[in-house]
Formats: sequence, C-alpha cells, structure tokens
Amino acid sequence: MSWLTEVGQALQPYYPILFLLTLIFCLVLLALFLVERRRTAELLGRLRSLTRGSEGVSLEEALGRLGDEVANAAHRSQELEGRLGNLDHRAQRFIQGMALERYDALQDASGELSFSWALLDSLGNGAVLTGLYGRTEYRLYAKPLRNGGSYYPLTSEEKRAIEKAKGLDNPR
Repeated sequence: MSWLTEVGQALQPYYPILFLLTLIFCLVLLALFLVERRRTAELLGRLRSLTRGSEGVSLEEALGRLGDEVANAAHRSQELEGRLGNLDHRAQRFIQGMALERYDALQDASGELSFSWALLDSLGNGAVLTGLYGRTEYRLYAKPLRNGGSYYPLTSEEKRAIEKAKGLDNPR
C-alpha cells in the first residue's frame, strides 16, 4: 500500500467534516467574489459617468474643448490688450485738463466778464480761448498750445488758466 492510500483510509471517518469545511470555504469565497463584483460594478459606473460627463461627452473630449476655449480666451485677451494699448495711446490726445480764469480785462468793465479758457491733453497740447469784454465790443481770441506753451505771446491770465488746466495750481 502506498502512503497516499494509508492517509486516505485514516481520514475516511472525517470526510463529512472535511466536506462541510470545504463547502463553507467555497461559500465564503463566493460571497467575497460577489461583494467585489458589486464594488467593481459601482466603480465602473462612476468611471463611466465621470468620463461621459453631464452632456454625454467623454472626459477626453471635454478636456479638448476646454483647451480650445482657453486658447480662444488667451487669443481674445491678447487682442483686447492690443486694443487697450491703442486706446491708451489715443487717450493722450483727449482733453484731460480744462480751466477757466475769469477777470476784468478793461478798466471800463466790471463783473469779471472776460475770461481765458485752457483746454489741454496729457501732453500739454490744446488751445487757450480768451474772450475780452468791453462796453462797446467783445473780442474772442484762440491760441494753439504745444507742450503747454504757444508761439503767440500769452497773457498772465492765459498762463494762469494753462497752469490750472495742468493741475499745477493746487498741489495734492
């Protein structure tokens, strides 16, 4: 007799117990398998919903669209920066300083009806308008300004109006 046959005969009275233990072991393995299968199905469902997204688009497609939108936003931002730079350049030429100086120009008139009105851009270019009131006549003069000065002689009132328009008469 071989040793295997001897072991089989020695365990023969324990066959029912060994069968039950084997059956219980298989049932436990089956239960563990079913639990893991359910968890795997749940994870696959989550993965599908994540990659499908709310619009039924895959994650890869959604990321591609997002990348395109970011590229478009960057291009639009550069375009807007260029336009803003152009506007900043043009804004230097807009009237940014304006001041009115009223005074009595002639001895026969009172009430400060004469004036000098300075209009300047940020570069100091513009014009100064001067109106001189007299009892019998009214005169209006316009002088161009370049860098805050003029080729024409400026009166003290015109100079004060220009300084006010530059914002130099009241320090902040």
